[in-house]
Amino acid sequence: MTADQEHKLITVLCALCVLASLSGCLTAAKIGQWQRTVYGWGMDASATKPCQVASAKASAYLANANQRLAEAGKLTDLSSDSRARELMNSAALACGRRIP
Repeated sequence: MTADQEHKLITVLCALCVLASLSGCLTAAKIGQWQRTVYGWGMDASATKPCQVASAKASAYLANANQRLAEAGKLTDLSSDSRARELMNSAALACGRRIP
């Protein structure tokens, strides 16, 4: 890859990151933060069974979203954060918590 091609690729990736963060898409930062959060909720010693189940569902979805993000080639390949947000809300309710 030439320096010019590398520069263009970096520019496109930066533009995708900016657009994704503004468009309600799941970004790596959002996935990471939410996954750490639901993991903590589900693994807490006082977590109820419904909390554990809801946290596991949200965590599994986020892990899959992270894989899709890693394989994305264009903006339209990115997942919306709406389903992840629904699962996070369910987990938060089950665990008596709030989404960060």
